[in-house]
Amino acid sequence: MAYLFVSLAALFWGGSFIATRYALTDGGLEVFTLLAARFLISGLVLLALVAWRGRERLGWRRLGVLIAAAVVFPGLYFFLETEGIARTSAVLSSIIISIIPVLTGLAGRLFLRERLSLRGWLGAFLSIGGIAAVVFLGRSGSDAVVGTAGQLSWLGVLVLSGAVIMGTIYITSTRYLMASVRPLTLTAVQNVMAFLIFSPLAGLELSRAIPAVTPGTWAAVAFLGIGASVGATLSFNKALSLMEAGKASMFLNVIPVVSLLFGWLLLGERLAPLQLAAGAVVVAGVTLGSWRSGGPREPAR
Repeated sequence: MAYLFVSLAALFWGGSFIATRYALTDGGLEVFTLLAARFLISGLVLLALVAWRGRERLGWRRLGVLIAAAVVFPGLYFFLETEGIARTSAVLSSIIISIIPVLTGLAGRLFLRERLSLRGWLGAFLSIGGIAAVVFLGRSGSDAVVGTAGQLSWLGVLVLSGAVIMGTIYITSTRYLMASVRPLTLTAVQNVMAFLIFSPLAGLELSRAIPAVTPGTWAAVAFLGIGASVGATLSFNKALSLMEAGKASMFLNVIPVVSLLFGWLLLGERLAPLQLAAGAVVVAGVTLGSWRSGGPREPAR
């Protein structure tokens, strides 16, 4: 069951890149306006689910921990990832972000007493190599590494490294929190906090110009809010309550492959045969690193 939840998360997050690209280009939205709208929708949906399922009683201490976790993700992670991608190339961004499973494996061993096997480490690094090949094969020459500006942005690398650290903290801390908090509660706090973080920045963007929103843009934002922020985050948090943090995080490396396939199917983007082969390498690495006999272990308490 854990593998089903984490696979659903990868599927929804993979589709979110296509919806985001459409909303920011054809839809005419700016970054923080899109993020605020996305998390407004998801926050309202999750609050309705909490009201329907029954509110979980939280003390001030646990609520403070949940809010701090939500500031890390989606707050700081999304901000740093967005700013980092804007400053460097697609291939370099993908490679840096794909390091999250490796750092999560280390953090899980240090803080959660989880142990990633040799097969797990091999799978993690194999998937990183596959991601590099997938994105590099979609670009040409030096632009694949340095971007259109023609030079490597160390600021972009630094900001993306911050996103990797935030992602690692999120996955590791969520694995710990799932021992005492329902996935729905954490997901609701995450999304409401994300709206509160991004809405002031969206207000600054909207003060400059009000975009003309088309039905297609509304559809993209609705998918991001309901599919990516509710479905994916809730599924991934549930998966973290059932399996080790390092193994769950490896499925994040499937996201670029899913995004590539959605782009080919829905947007008519070019898909080279070698990219398919590289995508198969990513899937093989994730399978190698996450597969084991027996049921998932309970989180360390």
